[in-house]
Formats: sequence, C-alpha cells, structure tokens
Amino acid sequence: MTGCADNALWDAGTYNASVYSLDFDATTKEYAEWTLAMPSDYDGGTVTAVFYWTAASGPGAVRWGLQGIARGDDDALDAAFGTAQEVTDTLITAGDVHISSATSAITLAGTPAASELVQFRAYRDPTRADDTLAVDARLLGIRVTFTRT
Repeated sequence: MTGCADNALWDAGTYNASVYSLDFDATTKEYAEWTLAMPSDYDGGTVTAVFYWTAASGPGAVRWGLQGIARGDDDALDAAFGTAQEVTDTLITAGDVHISSATSAITLAGTPAASELVQFRAYRDPTRADDTLAVDARLLGIRVTFTRT
C-alpha cells in the first residue's frame, strides 16, 4: 500500500492563502489514514463521505474512496477494513474548491458503537476508467456524516 504525499503546504495564489492538502498521484492508487473517537451519541450505523479537493490543472475527474473499521475495548488493532464506497467528481476549474457528492452508505468493519475508536482510510483510484485527471488530486478535507441516537 502506497501513502499519498505528506501534508503539503502550498500558496493558493494572489492573496497568499496558505492551503494544506494531501496530494494523490495520477497513476498510482494512494492512501491516507486517520483515527478518531466517535461521539457518545453515534448510533453505530453506516456513514457517508463527501470529498473536498482541488488540482493545479485539468481537465479530468477523480475517483475518491473511503472505508473504515471500528474498534472497542480489547479489539485487535490488526484487522481488516470494511468495504469501501467510492464517488467520482469532475474538476471544474483548477485551483478552486471542488465538493463531491456523497458516497453510498459505508459499513464500518468491527462492531461500530458510540464512543469507539474508528480508523478511516481514504484513497484515490486512478486505475478506474472514470479517473481521468492526469495530475495530482489535492485532498483538502472530508466530511463524514453519521446518524445519532
């Protein structure tokens, strides 16, 4: 498994807005992972993801994916992630923020429950025919939505 470029800081242009991104290659499937504790009112159900991204040039589209695993007290760290869901989004204008539509429902592996630790794995899959952007895709953020009890 190949990781994306480290947290890159770049200048967004004329007004010197500094932006951090995770840069995903145009030819190799690359990944980024992070862990968070779910809120105490999370109902243990599925989640969805919306990707915020940009690119330095275009045209083309990017195939983003997300999967995850929930871990409770005494659960093994070495365990498989749940099935990923993916979404494709098209670059409209280089250097602008792009917001994908939401993925289909993502089922986290493990036994998801309130207050558990969840590890997410995001990726770009340029091996898919609908990923046509020939440059790095710069991931700015991901909104993960879940339901509460």
